[in-house]
Amino acid sequence: MKTLIQSANVWNGTDFEVNSVVIEDKMIRSVGQAPGETVFDTVIDGAGKYLLPGVIDCHAHSTMVCGTRHMADFFAASDSALTINSVVNAEKMARCGITSIRDCGGRGMETLAVRDAIRAGTIIGPRMLCSGTPIKVIGGHEPGTDITGPWEARARVREFIHEGVDFIKAMVTGGLGKPGEKPGNVEMEQEEMTAIVSEAKKHGRKVACHCHSREGMEILVNAGAASIEHSTYLDPEINERIIEKGIYVVPTFEPYMNYAFLGEQHNQLMDTVLAARAIVEEKQKRLYEAYRQGVKLAFGRDSGGFMMNQGDFVEEMLHMERAGISRRDIIVSATENAADLLGILEQTGTIAKGKAADLILLGANPLDGLTAYRDHLEAVWADGRYLN
Repeated sequence: MKTLIQSANVWNGTDFEVNSVVIEDKMIRSVGQAPGETVFDTVIDGAGKYLLPGVIDCHAHSTMVCGTRHMADFFAASDSALTINSVVNAEKMARCGITSIRDCGGRGMETLAVRDAIRAGTIIGPRMLCSGTPIKVIGGHEPGTDITGPWEARARVREFIHEGVDFIKAMVTGGLGKPGEKPGNVEMEQEEMTAIVSEAKKHGRKVACHCHSREGMEILVNAGAASIEHSTYLDPEINERIIEKGIYVVPTFEPYMNYAFLGEQHNQLMDTVLAARAIVEEKQKRLYEAYRQGVKLAFGRDSGGFMMNQGDFVEEMLHMERAGISRRDIIVSATENAADLLGILEQTGTIAKGKAADLILLGANPLDGLTAYRDHLEAVWADGRYLN
């Protein structure tokens, strides 16, 4: 199949310019003037429309079902039910324009089968990079598998890589979800974190770290992790170290905003609601300071959380905008930056000859309003597969 998208406003990394794009055999074959004599199976008039790379979500939980009982239902479900959840949610994401995700943790290794089925073309979904389940300390923030000490940490990394994971997720601090849990409490020791990153690097894997506190960030920065997930208590000094090490920050506003503003009326644990309120008071201003300082941002929703929609990514973009991030940089965080963090920039994240055809066609300019991604979505191609 050969498709021509003719005379669209094509994203060039910073803005739009009128060009034509040819898709063939899952790939972008050309970007520029439309070929004159080629016969196409499909021709799409892109005049007045906007063609962008597909959105990359760097923090997804495809096995979770959202709603008001997302964690309770997650832990109560069978492995088979979790796998089915992942299949359903993966298709939802792809049809909304998410063409790649980094799945930051199921209960076990259930997401790997879904990843492989998408790659084989058996089911519809985004390109998936999977951690399996996170690595955590005994009694620490969940989900995850337990370690005590650096040698157990190395053993878990080796086991996970043998299972076939694409990256490692580590829980450095507490989070939301259990009575009395403190998101800022450091749970993982420096020696454990260093062992995880060291062993992962030996096998060519990156490490993503759940972390809220400044003290936790010191640990993962010292170890050389690839990204800080949630990253609430940033400050100028740690920002400099993050920039120096080339570490990405993945903000994940939406679940915390939902808990803070909707949690009480939906009978969530007040410990969780109060912790979320404390987080959101700091999160916006500290992220803006880090952004102005030059910290690299990669887009991620923490999908599957309280009152979230697995398909919709626009709310997270709007939270980033309210924090002071420009629309242009939000788009970059969800495309080129995200692909760089995931190690797939050679495959996707920009519109260029030879890259995978991961594309979104919009009927309005997202630089005029990010809701264009939701309200004016006209077509999605995920790895060359036309979905809408």
